[in-house]
Order: sequence, then structure tokens, then C-alpha cells
Amino acid sequence: MRLEKLLNNHFGTLNDTDKSIVNFILNHQRAITHMSISELADKCLVSQSSVFRLTKKLGLTGFNQLKFILEEDQTNNQAQTETNFISLTTQAVNNVLRQFQSVKMDDVYSEFKKATEIYIYSTGWEQAIISEQLQRSFFLVGKNVLVLPAAADELEAMLNRMEKNNLLIVISYRGENEALIHNIESLSARGVATMALTPFRQNRLAQICDYKLYYTIVEKKVANNDRPEIFFTGLYVLNDLLIMGYSNYLNNKLKEGRSSTL
Repeated sequence: MRLEKLLNNHFGTLNDTDKSIVNFILNHQRAITHMSISELADKCLVSQSSVFRLTKKLGLTGFNQLKFILEEDQTNNQAQTETNFISLTTQAVNNVLRQFQSVKMDDVYSEFKKATEIYIYSTGWEQAIISEQLQRSFFLVGKNVLVLPAAADELEAMLNRMEKNNLLIVISYRGENEALIHNIESLSARGVATMALTPFRQNRLAQICDYKLYYTIVEKKVANNDRPEIFFTGLYVLNDLLIMGYSNYLNNKLKEGRSSTL
């Protein structure tokens, strides 16, 4: 999608107001093709000039070009997911790789290393499968991790057990669950480190977590289903990158320790 590519290329230039507008756009793409700039501004509770500045930051001439891109994406989306899934999968992987290389991962790895307990919580059945794979991968690098059942009440039950030197990793598709947001805010107030793995779009979960990494999904129709299925391609790649990078981090720390004793 052209819009997603533009956001990937210019994400670092966006401020909080821009991101709130982007979040609304991503969640209401079809509706926005029938809106005026003033209607979009009202929906986002911002000024028309804020919407216009966002379009300029994305390299567009203005709101009309944004609407054109949204209309084009709507038209091309089904054909792309049916005939160009290899290209979309490649794009999903490349998006994760570019983001991973741009983030200061040593801060994340340091959090992994010092955490006495790491918990993983997911908000969907496929995310739960990936949580279990991440748990196994952490075991390979000597870190015991507890996967929490994918239910809000299970997370609430574990809140009192979590301490300041613990880390909670949340794997989510939407990142907007009210109960989850409330629990994360409670943990943050107590000094528990939190990390969000969500799709590439601004969401409340990513905004309130200490660390956040984004993944790209691929949508494609399978069998005779009317709606496309979601493939968590980027999340699987991100899972492997996290552990391979953490393994390198531990090896480098070990070499540094040996050098200091010589």
C-alpha cells in the first residue's frame, strides 16, 4: 500500500498530533475518501492546518492527493493480496528489518538481561502461538519466561506478582483494548518495564509502553472465504530477530568481561 510506504519513510518526522491523525486515517480509510479536510479535522479534534501539515510531511501536495492514494489503495488492495502476495510478504519482512536496524536495541537487550522475570501476554489466538515460540526462543538463550493465558482477567491476577525488576511483553494486533491499557498503566506506575509488539500503526498500547517494536501483516484470501485472512509474517520475523540479536548482545558482553580480566 502506498500510504503504508509513505508512513514507513516519514514516520520519524511525525509528532504526537500527526500520529493521532494517522491512527484515525488507518482505521477509517474508506470513509475518509468521502470526507473534506474540515470533516477529517473535526473527527480528529485538530485544525485543518494540522491535517495539511501532515500531508506535506508525507511528501504529498495536500489532502486531495492523500484521498487519491487512499482510493487507489482501496482499488488495488484486493488484486494485490490475490496476485502479489510474494511482493507483500517481502515488503513485510523488509519493513521489520528496516525498523529493527533503526532502533537502539541494546536498551531492549539490557532490559531482557536484568529482568528477574519476563512475562508475555497476547491478545489473540495466533499471537498466543507466537508467544509460546518466543518463550521457547528465550529458553535457548538461558532466559526463563512465563506466558500468560490470553485473557484480561489472567493478566489482572498476575499484576500483584510483578515487581520493579520484571518485564512484561505484550503482543497485540490492535493495541486499543481498554482493560489492557488500564493494566499497563498500573504496571508502569509501579515501575514495571513494559514492551509492546504491534502492527505498524500508532495505538495506545505502543504509546504507553516503555519499549515498542512494530511488525507488518499480510492480508490474503484463502480457500473460498469472502474476507482476507491475516498472516502475521512480520511478527514471526521480529520474534527471531529479537532472540538472535539478544544472543549476540550476550556474547559481546561475555567477550568484554573476558577482555577486562586480561
